[in-house]
Amino acid sequence: MTRHPQAKTGAAPSCEVDQWVLAEQGKRQRSGENVTALLIGIGAEEQALRMATAGARVLLLSDGKAPEHVNILQQPASTLSAPEKVLPPRPFDIICCQRSLCAFPYNEAKQTIRRLLARLKIGGKLFISLYGIHSDLGDHYADGGKLVNDRFAPVDAALAERYELHGPVCLYSERNLFMLLMESGGAVLRTSTSALGHVRGVAAHI
Repeated sequence: MTRHPQAKTGAAPSCEVDQWVLAEQGKRQRSGENVTALLIGIGAEEQALRMATAGARVLLLSDGKAPEHVNILQQPASTLSAPEKVLPPRPFDIICCQRSLCAFPYNEAKQTIRRLLARLKIGGKLFISLYGIHSDLGDHYADGGKLVNDRFAPVDAALAERYELHGPVCLYSERNLFMLLMESGGAVLRTSTSALGHVRGVAAHI
């Protein structure tokens, strides 16, 4: 997982998913809500600072250095997937998981999303991004011809170095992501594919 330098307070996000999350936070705060959020994955440290500075209470699952802010609580990244680790029972308004679930086979990713959805308030939203099968990572990908349920292999060595992917991954199409969210019990609100071929989506807990 790539680690990024700590963002300055108020630094604007370049990632579209992070922009969606901040827009959702603003909408909820304008309605008088005290927003709580759980953040995991690439860029989570910077996004935690943005959200905390804007007034949200944030739980950051990361092994990197958390920004110093009274509204940020940090736990190890392994909290996401290890069965012996228990996610906090407090329900969240927003959960954002960026690229992390590609490190798991499809069925394990589905189980993890179910755990995350269970930690959302009714009407809460899960924002997710995944590496795409139609991105450059899909070139020379050994499992490219397999169904997503059976897809779990290393990417090309040069790309693995560039993306810091040091193990097998599951790559997704937009359709795969839609099915992942739906099969996990989420109400899918939107999916899209970036210009680089990676996929992202939003699901609600209803």
